[in-house]
Amino acid sequence: MSFEQDRRSIYERRRNILYLVANYLSTMGLHQTRQALVDETNLTSEYEVCDNIDLDTIYQDFCSYFLLKFGKQPRIVKRTESIGPLPTAHRKLSGARRKPPLPAGPKPDGKDPLNSITNVGDEMQALRITAANPAEHLEGHTSPAVPYANPKLLVRLQDHFTSEWKDLAEEVCRDLIRRDLRQRWSSIKGLAGPIKVLKESVIAPLEHPELFVGLAQPWRCVLLHGAPGTGKTLLARTLCSETRESVTFFSTTASTLISKWRGESEKLIRVLYEVAKFYAPSIIFIDEFDSLASRRDTIREHEASKRFKNEFLSLIDGLESAANETAAPTAHDRDRVFLLASTNLPWELDPAFLRRFERKILVDLPTADGRKELIEHLLPTVTAWPEQEIQQLVTLSEGWTGDEVRLACKEASMMLLRNRINERRSNTNRAADQEELQYSMLRKAFEQLRPGCVELAQKHRDWNQRYGTQLVD
Repeated sequence: MSFEQDRRSIYERRRNILYLVANYLSTMGLHQTRQALVDETNLTSEYEVCDNIDLDTIYQDFCSYFLLKFGKQPRIVKRTESIGPLPTAHRKLSGARRKPPLPAGPKPDGKDPLNSITNVGDEMQALRITAANPAEHLEGHTSPAVPYANPKLLVRLQDHFTSEWKDLAEEVCRDLIRRDLRQRWSSIKGLAGPIKVLKESVIAPLEHPELFVGLAQPWRCVLLHGAPGTGKTLLARTLCSETRESVTFFSTTASTLISKWRGESEKLIRVLYEVAKFYAPSIIFIDEFDSLASRRDTIREHEASKRFKNEFLSLIDGLESAANETAAPTAHDRDRVFLLASTNLPWELDPAFLRRFERKILVDLPTADGRKELIEHLLPTVTAWPEQEIQQLVTLSEGWTGDEVRLACKEASMMLLRNRINERRSNTNRAADQEELQYSMLRKAFEQLRPGCVELAQKHRDWNQRYGTQLVD
């Protein structure tokens, strides 16, 4: 399909939608609303809706199709927390990229309802989509176009997939993280090594792309492994928050990529990479990676699982990805997709997947200094305590994960909360010094917990010595 045909197809679709809406408003007796629509879009009497079609019929046909395919009725609207009249519609800018809109130019004269494009350059400007909300465009929303740093056209994405693959692309785009997760590097304690690798892989190439050329290309695949609760998912969440202005972040799981239909899982993983390339630079984060990339040489391995893994392997490091490595730096930047995976069981991964991870980073248990920083970060009042008391807490938490330290601090806060609730029920007043967290409370909370991942953490260290990446300062 040529560019001119694509352009005409989009124009006709939008024109037809406007005429359908105008016809529906007239049928419902909303004549003033219909007239406002006609005045704003310059609809003319040159066209009219055919006799055998209307908006209500299209809606019923869609519901029947959705019920037949998915076995349930579609959800068209959802309940919100707002109460009152519908507010004025404004485009929400959240997610990967934000740029101020260009100044609006004068409207051209003419009777075409959507003829606001005077040349091919203006057409490209009008059809640009924002990577912040790609799912809206896939679902057919026609919000005003907003320019952004990635000048790719909606028509390219739709022309790239057949009608079947467009449905798969919609499923993939549901895994887009479009909101700020409110995590910052400064809130992570005791994980300086993994943070350095992630910054080197994603943030530094965005800030200094001219330096990452030739053999010094950015890392494309990084595996985080460690005992549960050491902060692997927290690192991914923080990376998403810190790069949301410039990177599209996909957080996908096995429930999205695995399908019961033959051959659909392979299509889903390919569509995921194609959509990620379209909105590049992108990050694909897969938690519990061992559920998707276990060893292929076991007796219980199913043929469908092998096909999915083979497709995944070719996408990570196949002929096409190898060509990107040797391409010009600017072309590589446009298609850069960074794969970040985390697992608690790296020894169960297939060797082919391990080979493709350029960095295999151990997220270990926090050291004594790391636990001290974490306690002081979670409970700022602790910083005023004597150093001896803090060191006793650090000794009690030997062998704990960061999440276990957090749970102990939370239990101490809950103890203080329970005391305050009891005071209000009994109408008694306590001294001002008893309103704050006491050392005895925190010590009691720490004594209630026991480390649960000491042996597993040692197993990760042994595996990391054989197969992992040894970080150096």
